[in-house]
Amino acid sequence: MKVAREFYSIVAVFSALIAVVAVPASAQRVQFPSAVPPPPYNVAPSPAVVGPGPTATFDGTIQPPPAQWDPYATPGATPPPLLPQDPYFQYGGPSTVGPQGTTFQRVQKFVQEVRLDYVWMPGNGQKEFGINDIELNVTFAIPFLYNTETPLLVTPGFAINLWNGPSGIDLPPRVYDAYLDAAWNPQATSWFGGELSFRIGAYSDFKKVTNESMRYMGKGMAVLSFSPNIKVKAGMWYLDRNRIKILPAGGLVWTPNPDVQFDILFPNPKFARRLANYGNTEWWIYLRGEYGGGAWTITMPAPIGVHSMDYNDMRCAVGVEFMNQGRLTGLFETGLAFERELYADTGDKFSITSTVFLRGGLAY
Repeated sequence: MKVAREFYSIVAVFSALIAVVAVPASAQRVQFPSAVPPPPYNVAPSPAVVGPGPTATFDGTIQPPPAQWDPYATPGATPPPLLPQDPYFQYGGPSTVGPQGTTFQRVQKFVQEVRLDYVWMPGNGQKEFGINDIELNVTFAIPFLYNTETPLLVTPGFAINLWNGPSGIDLPPRVYDAYLDAAWNPQATSWFGGELSFRIGAYSDFKKVTNESMRYMGKGMAVLSFSPNIKVKAGMWYLDRNRIKILPAGGLVWTPNPDVQFDILFPNPKFARRLANYGNTEWWIYLRGEYGGGAWTITMPAPIGVHSMDYNDMRCAVGVEFMNQGRLTGLFETGLAFERELYADTGDKFSITSTVFLRGGLAY
């Protein structure tokens, strides 16, 4: 009995081994649920990223991304600026080609110039007329007609004119100028261009401002360039004064060399010659002429009331001017004012003796 039990035990063990060997290999593996289920369809491997996403242009086309951008670059690299230049103080001009094919943009400042001028004419007698003129203005350059080479120059300004004399005429001690000037110098071709300007302003003692206090002035000149050294200008100036409304203007500009310039122009001729440079400062000496003066409305005692009056003169002066690389310019001159007169809108004229004058100016 004992032998039979052992025999049956051996037979059972062999039967189990045969059953295990007979089961397929796939059935022997134990299946565990996967954490991420397999995709229902085949997905192609993602290509390597070589640039930013595609960019669209205004015409709707898609442009290929630039190849130099690397999304996996080391953090901290400085990105390109959104605005390479400050739009409030400068704007870009035509691009120029630099070394190795690089390009950079020429920049033109928005604020072109801030200028202060002072003129002194002594006088305190019966036929003497003393003047102290102080003027401040700022010139802004605004791109005009898609041409940054010839911007629109807009200049607001203010001046105070202190008067002394003449005896026997009851003039106010001061009059004022408040104006807005716009100038444009178009260049149609390499040989033909123009100089245009228009000014509107209030010129008065400001005790009472009337329609006559508003003055409208302008200049229109055609410029013909016969060569790099010779230009001819011709046109008209509108002065809006009681004595003279319109004045013809023009003449010849001759630059025989970079150190000499002749402006043989009416009514503002000038001859200038360069002196020796000192450091980074350029000095010039000049001789010039000018038709000077202006017109204002003044308030006279009753029964005269408000009326318009001119001050007219002719001036010649000698002076020096400088300019340095830091954009600072200035001048100082002395001269003679002659053919002086006060001319009222009623036709009355009062002659004034000639006098010397001094003028100084700074601009940046």
